[in-house]
Amino acid sequence: MKRHLYHAICLLVFIAATFGFLTEIKSSGLKLNSYDKHLHFLVFFCLTALLQWSYKPKLWQAVIIMAGYGVAIELLQNYLTSFRQAELLDWVADLVGVAVFYLCYFAVKKWRSSKQ
Repeated sequence: MKRHLYHAICLLVFIAATFGFLTEIKSSGLKLNSYDKHLHFLVFFCLTALLQWSYKPKLWQAVIIMAGYGVAIELLQNYLTSFRQAELLDWVADLVGVAVFYLCYFAVKKWRSSKQ
């Protein structure tokens, strides 16, 4: 039962992230456009962590899922919004977020196993 809760949380966060990527940010005093690549990196780092925590996919599965999700987000931004466009560098920032998560994940895993 606990695993189903983790799956539900993961899916809800992915839905919220999708909504966030497709929503226009009105003037809030913050210039988020200048941090666009940083936000892509951070969101994909966190989404990958959540995916790993809830579903425990193999590395190659997670990379395919996250790369596909990144492409889907860029295409949706390009074709469903008038205020955003697809950018290759956004997708690259997404993949860097995934890669950095797994570098950290495997480094911590190795460090923990060496401590035992």
